[in-house]
Amino acid sequence: MADLHDWGTGEAPEPPRSFPKDRRPAGWRVFPETLDDLMQRAGPYGEAAKAHLEWSGVAVWLMKDGDKALAAALIPVEAANLSVLLTRKAVEHEGGWPNLSGIPAQPALYDLPDDAQQIARRMASDIHALWEAAGRPYLRASDCKFAFQYLAAAIRKGIIPPIPTLGDVDPVPAAKPAKPHILDMLKEQS
Repeated sequence: MADLHDWGTGEAPEPPRSFPKDRRPAGWRVFPETLDDLMQRAGPYGEAAKAHLEWSGVAVWLMKDGDKALAAALIPVEAANLSVLLTRKAVEHEGGWPNLSGIPAQPALYDLPDDAQQIARRMASDIHALWEAAGRPYLRASDCKFAFQYLAAAIRKGIIPPIPTLGDVDPVPAAKPAKPHILDMLKEQS
């Protein structure tokens, strides 16, 4: 059968072979797929994006694969989890990572005494080094895309100013006031 139009055969026609599969320039991506690309597009939030992604990778590695490395380094799992959690939030805050709720929140690490903060940061730094020695796992392209979309959402909500390297992402305009209800209009007339 030479003509495969769907005339009761159940077969769809083949697309023409001359149609280009990808019209984008080579190497161009809508969303960043690497940490370097994300940092470049994030502009002044590049270091904060790096801290967010790296500490996210450390936290996932710690939950999934870090038990053996922690045992070899004689670091208790509970202390490691707590120090990474506290340090991650503090480092993101210090780097200027936006909070989509718009409510500034002080990291819990700052509530601890200075010596406890130093111990938590030092332990988290040791765990970060173990994560790097493991090959920096769980730093995925999907995480770079999510961080990029998170920054775009912060721009749209007006939490951070637009970033030229992020593209044309305009803030969301203020909501239009609701039209008055017909009963309210009748009340005003009487």
